[in-house]
Amino acid sequence: MLTVYAEAFERDADPEDFSLAAMIAHERGHQILARHPRLAKHVAGVSEASEEILSLVGAMICRDDTDRVALFAKAVAALLDRGQSAEAANRQLQELWDLLEALL
Repeated sequence: MLTVYAEAFERDADPEDFSLAAMIAHERGHQILARHPRLAKHVAGVSEASEEILSLVGAMICRDDTDRVALFAKAVAALLDRGQSAEAANRQLQELWDLLEALL
């Protein structure tokens, strides 16, 4: 069973930016990172504010390509907001994607 609190949906400024499935996948990312036996030990020191990781996990579990692209873009935007270049953000997220695939 998946429980998602209403506050999770209030965080995004525009509820039309992401589909319900994408929002739930992002929130499911919180649970996967906290509970997955192999992932939890690797991300134990990672701040919950690391939205790019949560969005990336959400993108990995989304079935819809549009949602997957939207969540990947959200991950890129989180890194751009921290001052990374688009190229560096894409490279870092691809490396993280590969790591998460190996662990999952």
